[in-house]
Amino acid sequence: MSARSLVLDFEHGEQGTNAEMLEGISAQVDEMAEGDDWSPKLLYLVQLCLEELALNAMTYGREAGLSEFQVSITPDREEVVIELHDNGAAFDPTKDARIPDLAATMDDRPVGGLGIFLIREMVDDLTYRREEGWNHLTITIRRAQ
Repeated sequence: MSARSLVLDFEHGEQGTNAEMLEGISAQVDEMAEGDDWSPKLLYLVQLCLEELALNAMTYGREAGLSEFQVSITPDREEVVIELHDNGAAFDPTKDARIPDLAATMDDRPVGGLGIFLIREMVDDLTYRREEGWNHLTITIRRAQ
């Protein structure tokens, strides 16, 4: 099992739209999952994390001057570690994301926040640090779930 890294450079526009970039990441994750014999649940969790967190960083980060977004996925026998790094505005999803009112009706809920809430509930570990102008988010998902 090996680490896979993907660097997306928004500054030069080489990667296309957010949807195209997410499709590229998703295809690489599917390939990794097949080669490493991931369970369907593990694949779903990894894809959910990447889609939600990467899309948030790309969407909101671009508004705040984001020029680079990096994804690293490292699977081993016991867990998969996903590292997301971006040079957008500081945002700590472990503290800054509001907790949605799950009792409210869909019409009464503000848009946003549910994806990060679900990720925090579903993964085994989520850590954040801000260092030298970069957001560093590390997600750990145990393989045996």
